[in-house]
Amino acid sequence: MKRITLLFSLTLLLMACSRTQLAYDNADWLLERYAAKTVDISTEQRTQWQPVLAQALEQHRRVELPHIVAYLDLASELIGQTDPSTGATCLLDGALTIARRHARHAVDLAVPLLTDLDTAQINHLREYMQQRQQELAERYLDPDLESREAKRQERFSKRVESWIGPINAEQRILVMDALEKIPDLTPAWLAHREQQSERLLELLESRATPAILEQYLSSWWVNWENRPPDYLRQWRIARLEFTAFLAELAPTLSDKQRGKLRKRLGKLRSELAALLPADHSPVELIAADPA
Repeated sequence: MKRITLLFSLTLLLMACSRTQLAYDNADWLLERYAAKTVDISTEQRTQWQPVLAQALEQHRRVELPHIVAYLDLASELIGQTDPSTGATCLLDGALTIARRHARHAVDLAVPLLTDLDTAQINHLREYMQQRQQELAERYLDPDLESREAKRQERFSKRVESWIGPINAEQRILVMDALEKIPDLTPAWLAHREQQSERLLELLESRATPAILEQYLSSWWVNWENRPPDYLRQWRIARLEFTAFLAELAPTLSDKQRGKLRKRLGKLRSELAALLPADHSPVELIAADPA
């Protein structure tokens, strides 16, 4: 689930930012900075890419933002639902659907930029990818397995607490039990990421056409193709066990925790809804997640 794409990263940034309007209004600048960091985009390329970026962001405001608001409405509706397992499944399916939709936009943004890279820029991208791969390995693949598990538990607990506040002893046990059942996908994910990155660099060096790049990135980012069978098996187990964890956690929430969750969802929903076009239409989430 650690998919990093341009626009999905932007969405996560917006959801973490207390000044959503400011972040959204500066999205073009943020993405241009990201492009400069990854491929060392030139002034001419930036000028050619800006209309593509502007169109993508306008499309995001009109099409994707209503889906995010609808997801937040769904999440608020499901809090306190009598059947937590159904709610957990809906929440996870909805999140994966939104992630996949944003991956599609990321492909549309990336292809025009990647098609026009020179040799120096491809080498710059290679160095960036290698550095990022090393940083991720250092962060997630501590050779000391006991330390790695402790860090994984700490990250998981902090993410839960960011939504509901401090967890109690019972909930901490639920977290520990869940992590024993949820496979650690990081080694398989990083290996696959490295393999796919190398293939992308090969395509860029061979001057692949936009159509070929679009097909390749869609298969990687959107459709999750070419993943090893064991990786997919572990992913399905992780998805089921994480859903079970959410279902088990829901009934243990105190009134204070439930109130914090509602307040955060409501604040985020209000901030994002204020950015919707005046003529937008309500949408219904349709699960379309891969694997």
